[in-house]
Amino acid sequence: MKIYLASPFFDEEQVERVKRVEKALADNPTVTEVFSPRLQQVEHLEHGSDEWRDFVYNNDIKYIEWCDAVVAVHDYVGEHVDPGTGFEIGYGKALNKFIVLYQEKDPVTEAPVNLMLTDSLDVYIQDIDKLAKYDFNEKKRKRFENYSFAPIAKEK
Repeated sequence: MKIYLASPFFDEEQVERVKRVEKALADNPTVTEVFSPRLQQVEHLEHGSDEWRDFVYNNDIKYIEWCDAVVAVHDYVGEHVDPGTGFEIGYGKALNKFIVLYQEKDPVTEAPVNLMLTDSLDVYIQDIDKLAKYDFNEKKRKRFENYSFAPIAKEK
């Protein structure tokens, strides 16, 4: 199973989290390869330049198309779910990739998960050891069940 690892890595906490996920996937006997954008930074290009942007975007797209499954780390950047990770989930879903959402933070009190993410995923995992042991070949589904959203405001 070839994995595309979608995750924000903008601060130390996020980098440490994605490193744990990279290790869990490396330890998983059903995973053959992992593409982690965090490890694919192009040091020879100026960060933010047109060349850098084109390379990063096109390389990430290429690897989402290449993979068998997208493993996405649910986390916030500021007050919003990382939009890059959300895009990678959506693009993977559009390509009929198997989608796994990994979340360490509590989905009720710390980091609610949007319906469009939860209902596009195939597996929801909160335990790093379970991710390391998940059988990607079997593809057993596990839905997200922790909804606690406020009701939608109605117009008057």
